[in-house]
Amino acid sequence: MTQFEFYKSFQFVAELLIAETLFSLRLTPRSKFYLRAPLCIAAVFLFSFLFPVPVNNAFYASFVFFAIFAFTVAMGAIMFKENILKLVFCLLAGYTVQHLAYELYNLIIIIMGANKGSPMGFYGDGSVMPFHDPFIFIMYVWVYFMTYFFTFLLFGNKIKRGESLRAISYIFIFAALLLVVDIVLNAVIVYNIAANGNKLYLTIVGVYNIVCCIIVLLLMFEVAMRHKLQDTLHSVNLLRMREKEQYELSKENIALINMKCHDLKHRIRNISGVQTLSEDSVKEIEDAIKIYDSVLRTGNDALDVILTEKMLLCNKNGIKLSCIADGASLNFMSEDDIYSLFGNIIDNAIEAVQKLDEGKRVIGFKVRAVQNLLSVNVHNYYDKRPEFVGGIPQTTKEDKNYHGYGMKSVQYICAKYGADLSITAENNIFNINILFSLNPS
Repeated sequence: MTQFEFYKSFQFVAELLIAETLFSLRLTPRSKFYLRAPLCIAAVFLFSFLFPVPVNNAFYASFVFFAIFAFTVAMGAIMFKENILKLVFCLLAGYTVQHLAYELYNLIIIIMGANKGSPMGFYGDGSVMPFHDPFIFIMYVWVYFMTYFFTFLLFGNKIKRGESLRAISYIFIFAALLLVVDIVLNAVIVYNIAANGNKLYLTIVGVYNIVCCIIVLLLMFEVAMRHKLQDTLHSVNLLRMREKEQYELSKENIALINMKCHDLKHRIRNISGVQTLSEDSVKEIEDAIKIYDSVLRTGNDALDVILTEKMLLCNKNGIKLSCIADGASLNFMSEDDIYSLFGNIIDNAIEAVQKLDEGKRVIGFKVRAVQNLLSVNVHNYYDKRPEFVGGIPQTTKEDKNYHGYGMKSVQYICAKYGADLSITAENNIFNINILFSLNPS
């Protein structure tokens, strides 16, 4: 077995699979994953071992590596229940990290002059097996481990389970092509130049290849994160548009409630000469008065609408919404922002407490101005502490792609008005505190 045959059949496959695994940890596995995985891994090793090598040159060697990578993508589709674009993105990131570790290792042993027994690196047209020296083997393990570890911390953690990942764009395509060119050029150097042992030239080429790999990773994840932010912004904007429509509808409904209650008050005054009322009339009057009692007057029309709407919802679900609000102090905010901010916060509180026992279905709401500051506090009980990421609670709903934007909208509005947002969950009490400055500079 030649050096290249050993490398492509065993060493390269092991390196590639480990690197790809790091970027596949948060992919959604298919059923019977633990049965599928070992069979697919064995298939990759068998494919690599049986892949023919009729000629041994730079371009065919590159073709072999790309064929093995393509086969790992096919096996990944068998193991993971993911969109093919996300799968290719994750496995290509793994391939890039494998190549980065390969280049780092080669650069280090070239600089140290430790590559005498294998001047062309891991593969070439020679028959010398790698790891002829225990020191070389230890260096190999250390370089690969550190490269995989730190690239996973920097990039692998950005991939979330269940999260869509749109990665197709001209930048992503450019990054993939850059990696392909880098791998092919590296093979050309290995087969045609490295054997001459020009240390300075090999060092410069090694640094260039390493920089290319780093650029590929940065470009790939920049594209993914940019698309993610664009999707989030689009969803938040769509949510704001729907909230605006809901606000206008709610405002009309509250106005109709007020008109109906006003008419019923006059009807009560006009029944003094009537000895009895029908049972239906009495119930209608009682319900109307109860609704009218739910209409709050805080000094801000938008806040009145949202609190009245949520108060009616709370009454329907047996939830006590306790309000102390100086709405006039919120007049510096637009009506849409007030409706969105407090609507999202109170909706989350209602969702949390409606699962609890009756005695804990309580939501506290306070808005008060103190000198040049406006303080907002909303608190409620909870049964299960939410997971926080970046100080923000994450949605508990299974579909992360279409939920969780309410808190992003809250963040956006707080940032828009320069407010400090603080969220805590301790002792089964969830607290949201927002502090506005009433003297914006």
